[in-house]
Parts: sequence; C-alpha cells; structure tokens
Amino acid sequence: MKKLEIKNPKGEIVVLGMKGAKKIAVKLEKVQFDSKCKFVQEENAGKLLLSVVHESGLFEKANCVTKLTVTVPSSLEEIEVSAGSAQIKMGGVDSAVDFQTATGNVDIKGESLKSISGKTGTGTISLSYLNCPKRADIDLITATGDAVVNLGPTCKIRATHKSATGDLFNEMGDNEDYQVLVAMKSASGGLKIKKLSK
Repeated sequence: MKKLEIKNPKGEIVVLGMKGAKKIAVKLEKVQFDSKCKFVQEENAGKLLLSVVHESGLFEKANCVTKLTVTVPSSLEEIEVSAGSAQIKMGGVDSAVDFQTATGNVDIKGESLKSISGKTGTGTISLSYLNCPKRADIDLITATGDAVVNLGPTCKIRATHKSATGDLFNEMGDNEDYQVLVAMKSASGGLKIKKLSK
C-alpha cells in the first residue's frame, strides 16, 4: 500500500505512524451515526480510501460524527485527508501529506519531513519535524487560521508569507542554500517558524 486517502467531515481523524508495521489498521468510533451514515473502505491500485458519507450528500444536517483512528506503516508514501470541521492529528508520520479542512485544527508530527500541502479556513495548523531532507516544500493556504512550523535546528529553510494582516515570525532565518521552502498565503493568518528542541 502506497497511499492512504481519508474523507471524514465531522469529528476527529487520527493517523499514527508505526515503524515496522506491515499493514494499515482502522478503528472507527461512532459518536453520532444515524441510519443514513455509511463508512466506506475501498482498496484499489495501491491506494486505501476510507470515507464517512451520508446518503443525502448534505453533510451540514447529517449526524455522522466519528473518531477515525488509522495506524499506518511510517514508510507509507502519501496521505491525503479531507475534513470539514473534523480535527486532524498525525503522529510518527513521515509520509508526504495533503490536507484540506474548513474549521478543524491540524496537528502533524513526524521525524523526517516530506512535502506537505494544506488548506484550511479558520483552523490552526501545527507541523513539527526534527529532520529535513535535501529538498521539501511546505505549502499552506488559510483564510484566518494561523500556522506554526517547528523544524529541527539543522534544517535550512526559506520562508514566504503573503497575508493582508497576519505576521511572519521566522526564528530560523532564511538561507539561500535552503532544504525546505515554507510558503503560506492567508487573508489574516500568521506564520511562525520555530526551532524544534530535541
């Protein structure tokens, strides 16, 4: 399995990377789950899709609130997550990550960074990685949500931040010979880049 895709509009999404794990394990806790809610698990061409859906397709009124916990091999290549108001939490994840959320907060921790792309409305974003590769991108778009990026002290970065009112704080400084490009666009969200202590 190379890719994991998760769609869960309400509740919580937890992804845990486990070194040495051979397969993906899924646990679904139903907080509110009416008769028209469905949990779909599909495997196709090296991709596992996990999705919580409602028969009407109108999620604003649907009572489909779940906590979805997925344990994955830390070597998984890519994780894609779509959430409405659901919180996204990832730990021990060294995969490339692509996420989208409206109001849910995002917290991703790993040892070795791969490229990350994410969009959120009002949710806050927190990313923490100790090791940086030769080259990776962190590309974030928010409406009003703030972002904090914590990277290992040896990482060389370059930061760009386009925001009408949000501030940029870069504790690590810009480096022409950078490994990681941290780019953020936001209406009013701020970006903080900090050194991660071991």
